Amino acid sequence: MSDDRVIHMRQLNGGSLSVKCPPWCTQAHQENDTADHAWHEAPAVSFTGPGDYYGHFDMNEPQEVMWACLSAEPDDTTGDYGQPYIYFDTLSSGQGARLNVAQADAYLADLRTYVNRLQQMRDRLAAITQQGK
Repeated sequence: MSDDRVIHMRQLNGGSLSVKCPPWCTQAHQENDTADHAWHEAPAVSFTGPGDYYGHFDMNEPQEVMWACLSAEPDDTTGDYGQPYIYFDTLSSGQGARLNVAQADAYLADLRTYVNRLQQMRDRLAAITQQGK
């Protein structure tokens, strides 16, 4: 996207404001986006985990358990966009966190620790399984 991409959004008070998109925004804005729904977004990343073994949750279907995108809200007084952040949502709840660079680094470190421990658990399972044969 180019720096000159502009959307015209309807404000809650009935006036209109031209809002500039950041260069990284790929959100398909609507001409009638309201201030509450005109945030900027880059393409998202997600992780889908396995389904619930017991079928109590989503009928055993795999579930998206982590979702993140680069985001920013427009300033409804100037038309510029605010400070970008990573919007991070778990369990597709719509109640995610806003992470700055340092917070994203800390979370990535936690995820690496989790992946390493899961790998160790998998390796232990493989060893136990082989012993039983």
